[in-house]
Amino acid sequence: MAGLFRNFGLKVLAVALGITVWYLVSGERIVERALRIPLEFVNLPAQLELVGDAPAVVDVRVRGSSGALSRVTNGELVAVLDLQTARAGQRLFHLTGEDVMTPFGIEVVQITPSSVPIALESSARKVVPVVPGLEGEPRGGYAVTVVSSNPATVEVIGPASAVARLTEAITEPVSIAGATGPVTDTVNIGVSDPSIRLRTPTTAVVTVRVTTAPAGVQ
Repeated sequence: MAGLFRNFGLKVLAVALGITVWYLVSGERIVERALRIPLEFVNLPAQLELVGDAPAVVDVRVRGSSGALSRVTNGELVAVLDLQTARAGQRLFHLTGEDVMTPFGIEVVQITPSSVPIALESSARKVVPVVPGLEGEPRGGYAVTVVSSNPATVEVIGPASAVARLTEAITEPVSIAGATGPVTDTVNIGVSDPSIRLRTPTTAVVTVRVTTAPAGVQ
C-alpha cells in the first residue's frame, strides 16, 4: 500500500493532464493533411560521399486533430534517413512513417516516395595548386609580370571521380584595374566543382606584380 501512495501528487497531476488532453482532442475533428517536408541524411560513413542529385524533400500525409495540425510549424516534421550501413554504389533506401520526426498527437499515414535512390562514392583527397583570379587591366603602359598565392596549394576532399578530374583551386578575383604598381589582396579560396570541398576552408594572400610594360607592349 505504501508504494501506491508514493509520489501520489504527481500521479494525480498526470491523470488530470491526461483527462484534460482527452477532452480537448475529443472535441476536435480528426483530419488528414498532405505536407512536403525536408529529408535529412545522418550517419554517413566518413569514407563515403553523396553524389548526384540526392532528394531534399519528401511528401507525407499526416493525421491528427485539426488543432494539432494547425499548430505545426516549418521544421517540426523532418524525415531522417540513416546511412550508417551504406556502401559505395547505387543504393535504394526505404522510408517509413517511423523515419519521420513528428510532434505529439500527429501520425504519419503515408510517405512518398517510400524508396529513395542514392548514389554513393568513395571519398578521396588531393593537393592542388591555387590559381589566383584577376579582373580588370592595369593602366596603359603597365603589365602584369608575376602573380603569386600564399598558400600556393590546398588539400581538397570529395568523390573520388570528381577529385581525380580536378586540376586546381581558384580564388576570388583580385582587381588590378588601373594598377601602376604591386597589388596585394586577401581573398577566399574555392573550387569550381560543388561536390568538392577544401579540407580546411581558408583564404589566400594574392600578390600581383605590375610594372612598366616593355617598349612596344601595350
